[in-house]
Amino acid sequence: MQSGISVSQELHDAFKTFVSDTSIFCLPVTIKSESLSPLPTVPFASPNAFYPSLSQLSSVLEPKTPIYLLLRRPEDGSSSLIALTYIPSNAGVRAKTLFASTRATLARELGTEKFSSTIFATDEDEVTGEAAWRERDAEKKGTAGGFRREDLMGEKERELDAVRRAEEEARNGTPSRDIGIGGTFNRGNPFGGASVQMRVADDVKQALEGLQQSGLVQLAIDVPTEAFKVAVAESGVEPNSVESHIPPSSPRYTFYHYPDSDAVIFIYTCPSGSSIRERMLYASSRMHALTMAGEQGLKISKKIEASSPDEITGERLHEEVHPPQDNGPSRGFARPRRPGR
Repeated sequence: MQSGISVSQELHDAFKTFVSDTSIFCLPVTIKSESLSPLPTVPFASPNAFYPSLSQLSSVLEPKTPIYLLLRRPEDGSSSLIALTYIPSNAGVRAKTLFASTRATLARELGTEKFSSTIFATDEDEVTGEAAWRERDAEKKGTAGGFRREDLMGEKERELDAVRRAEEEARNGTPSRDIGIGGTFNRGNPFGGASVQMRVADDVKQALEGLQQSGLVQLAIDVPTEAFKVAVAESGVEPNSVESHIPPSSPRYTFYHYPDSDAVIFIYTCPSGSSIRERMLYASSRMHALTMAGEQGLKISKKIEASSPDEITGERLHEEVHPPQDNGPSRGFARPRRPGR
């Protein structure tokens, strides 16, 4: 579903200049007055220097503010253009929806054939970090120097990659590949091997079954026993205080029944500083937690993923349950399917 927003003549002119002027590294684009509009361009740090120029993109990125970045990447004496969509995970619901539903329009109206690839990013490191770009290159090629990408990784890198893939699969709800479906988790080798059943205590089921309006039930995983347990079960929790119940250093699954509504919000927080073992367990067991909640009668209407409790603000929860109405032209826009990376 598209948003109804189109490319302005100003952007068409700026893009024409961008294509012809090889000294321009990036053409930022935003949505303004119901149209796609250009922002001031970013030059290369030095001629054709892609990686050294990445850090300059920080100057156009703002917290909680989506943006499109049209990038030039010199390769083998020529250059290719990349359309990157940056939507921070803590951006407002309306902004997320608007930019996600317009990204296809941007590429189509400027000419899809002009872009060698399109990228979706939710974290600044995915935009400005050299490691993220080299990882994309390795994934695109499948091999590097005749070796599989996994062969070039150290043990910690392999674990982190396994976590990343497990989180991505759980995020996209891919049941055929999600290693956590049914509450199983691969012990030892993250790519296969024996599995154990995630245990669920009776008090966990009782807490979920008894969740009422303004109530909050938070589940943790006991790592040594690989079992779900109740970390928090409280009633009368105001939206503004939900974040105070979420620990900043360990992953958690939080179920919150928004006041004066039928909305039950599932909040998955996974701090980057938590251990590899924790991150792997939580990423791979997320589908099991949701399935188990459904079995206790909870109908999850909203899902949030965050890396820090301070992202779970009362304002964000309100936006999830009561999205702002579009006051623009009647054409409006509809919530799209979640874009892929």
